[in-house]
Order: sequence, then structure tokens, then C-alpha cells
Amino acid sequence: MLKDAFLSTLFCLFLTFLLSLIILNLSFLNPFKEAFKDFSFSDIYYAEQIQDNNVSKDIILVNIEDKSRLEIAFLLESLIETKPKAIGVDAIFRELKNEEKDKYLSKFLSNSLIISAINFDRDSIISNHPIFNSKNNGFININFNGGSVIRTTDFIYKKDTSFAAKIALKFGKKLNFNELKSSKRIKYSGNYKSFIHFEFDEFMTLKNRDIFKNKIVLLGYLGQPLGSKNDIEDKFFTPLNLKTSGKSYPDMFGVVVHANIIKMLIEDSFITEVSSFWLYTFTFISVFIFMIFLLKLERKGEIYNRTFKWFVLFIYTVVLLYFHLLLYNYDIYLNVFYITGITVISSNLFIFYVHLIKFIKTKRIWKSYLD
Repeated sequence: MLKDAFLSTLFCLFLTFLLSLIILNLSFLNPFKEAFKDFSFSDIYYAEQIQDNNVSKDIILVNIEDKSRLEIAFLLESLIETKPKAIGVDAIFRELKNEEKDKYLSKFLSNSLIISAINFDRDSIISNHPIFNSKNNGFININFNGGSVIRTTDFIYKKDTSFAAKIALKFGKKLNFNELKSSKRIKYSGNYKSFIHFEFDEFMTLKNRDIFKNKIVLLGYLGQPLGSKNDIEDKFFTPLNLKTSGKSYPDMFGVVVHANIIKMLIEDSFITEVSSFWLYTFTFISVFIFMIFLLKLERKGEIYNRTFKWFVLFIYTVVLLYFHLLLYNYDIYLNVFYITGITVISSNLFIFYVHLIKFIKTKRIWKSYLD
């Protein structure tokens, strides 16, 4: 039986591979491919478990709304006086608008506490106008691998360092950039309510600002009013979206995504992703076990085979999903969607192995468990 299980596993995996090549090259299936690309079992974990429970003590958000450059200059001037460790400005002042006001803003953007934003747009770089003389910049592109749901982030691109990494360094965190060369899964802590946050006017009228001392302060757009669900400017889809499928509105502002990444960096709280080698190994083992199961079912009759097979596949998927969520709770990511998908497809291709064995037997002597 083990010989048949092994050969059927290789045969069904080969057919699955051929089928995947066909699907990938059929343009009319693109909507389905994109739907699967945007789905992850980990979204269920975030949607159910992470609901802004713990407020970060090291990161403070300030909503710059649609304030003028002069008002933002006043904000920076006041913030610098509070002696934070780092101030990240998630906004780009690309062109000059008013010579006097721009000059006043540049006075504070050049402060050593400030981390300014740049943005890679294909082959060009969007950055502040040279007059602002930003000394320390980081790219605000969250990742470069596409996808409508933000699950991963990049810290290095070409020779530049990300906005989040620059802020973490300014905060005093030592980073191992050899480990940050590849994309990392973002460990989300929550939406904007998981961070101390202020409206622009709320901060400017605040009398006691001791809370900002030695903190990371991020300036960015947080909606009008703050946290507005219908305001989608600089907003992204994330796994925290309460709708794990059929998402209708982006759920997190860009500056909050950066805050989550910074928190992950300064707390060394990374998600360990199971390597491709082990993923493929687990997938092979999964298919192999199911081939043993199907070989035994094949002897019990076709109707029994069909009904019981789907029942077991359903139970197996539920168990794997639970195992995935359990691992994710310990910051380990295993792509069980891939394992489950390959196992289900291979199981349905098993019938072709049965027919192949029958065909071989018409040509030569072949011993099989299916005899």
C-alpha cells in the first residue's frame, strides 16, 4: 500500500502542478486568482482577536488633517520642545507654496529629531522640495510586492531604508539589517486606538505635554474627523478589517500601519514564517496521508468513497485552520491555505491514478494495493 500511496502522491502532485500552470495562464480566471491572493487564514485571527486591546506607551499619533504648512510648522515647533526621541512626518511637501511660510517650515523639518518621508513611484522618487533640507529620510512605501491587503513590509529597497526602520533607529533601537533584507510579515497590534492619539487642535491646546518626552511621535493623516470610516485618503486594507472577505472599505490609515511596524521593530516582536522547504515537506506528507486514506476508501465502493472523502476533507480543513491560528498565536506563520488547497485538489485527482493503474494492467503485470 505504501508504494501505491507514494506513486499516487507523485502522480497527483504532478497533475496539480500542470493544472496550476493552466490556471495561471487563463486571463478570464484573473478575478478568482486575485480573490485567493487577497485571502489569508491569518485574517480571521486578526479580525477576531485584535481589537485595540493594548495601548502602546512608546508611540503617539498626531492627526495633521488638512492643516496648512504654517500650522504644521507650529506643530513641529511645539513637539520639538517636548523632547521626544523621534518625530516621523508622514507627509511630503513636494512643491513650494509660500516663500515665507515654507522657509519657516523648513527650519523645523531640518531638525535632527525629524524623519521625513520619501516615496518610490516606479523609477522615480517623490520627496520634499530641496528647500526643506530634510537630513534624515525613509521611504513610506510599505512593501513592493503588490496585493491589495497589507500583510508584509519591506525595510530595505535598493540603497534606501524604510520610514519605520529609520524611526526605530532614531529611537535607539539596534537593528540587524541582514535579517531585514527580506520582506517581513507585519505583526499588527491594532488600529489607531491602540496608540495614544491626538487631534491637531487637541494637541495645540494641551497644557501638560510631558507624555511626549522620550517618545516616538508620528504626524500623519488620520481622517476628518479622526478615525472616520468613510474617509479613505491614504488608507489601506489590512487583516484587521472586520470583513475577512468581500472588503468594501480600507480600514487603516498609512501612518497607523507605520506605527504597527515601528512597534514590531522596537519590541523585537516578529512573526516567524515557516520556510518554503518545510511548507513543501508538510504538503507532501499531507497529500501522502490522504492517498493512503483514499486507497483504503477505493475498496469500499464509489458512493462510500465520495461521501466520506468530502466529510474527512472538511474535518481536516477545520483542524488545519485551528492549528494555523494556534501557531499564529505564538507568532509562527504556516501557510495552511496552500497545504489544504493542494491536498484537496490532489485528492480529487486520485481517480486518474486509479484509471492509470487499470490501464497499465492491460499492458503488463502490475501489483497494486487496488487489486
